[in-house]
Amino acid sequence: MSKLLLNLFVFVVGLIVIAFSVNNRDVVAIDIWPAPFTFDWPVFGVALVGIAIGFVWGAIVAWLGAGRTRQKVRDLARNMETLMREKSFLSQRLAKLEEAKKQATIPPPPADAA
Repeated sequence: MSKLLLNLFVFVVGLIVIAFSVNNRDVVAIDIWPAPFTFDWPVFGVALVGIAIGFVWGAIVAWLGAGRTRQKVRDLARNMETLMREKSFLSQRLAKLEEAKKQATIPPPPADAA
C-alpha cells in the first residue's frame, strides 16, 4: 500500500514539474556578481536547480544532525553483542553446574550414628 502511495506521489510531483517546466520557458540572465560571468537560463532551470540544491543541503544537514544518534546506535549494538556473549557464557556455565549437581552423590547418613 505504501509503495502505491509513493508511486502516486512521485507521479503527481513529476506532472507538476513537467507542467511548471512547460509554462516557464522564458530565459533569465543570471549574473554571478564577483565573477564576470553571465548565464542565460530558462526560469524552470533556475527553479529546479534551486530546489535540487536545497534538497541536497537539507539532506546534508539532516545527516550531520543524526550523527549522535548513529553513534548511540553503534554503541548500543556493541553493548548488546557483549551482553549476548556474556549470556551465552553464563548459560553454558549454568548447564555445566546443573550437570555436575545431577552427577554429584551425597552419601546417606550412617544408620547407627547414635
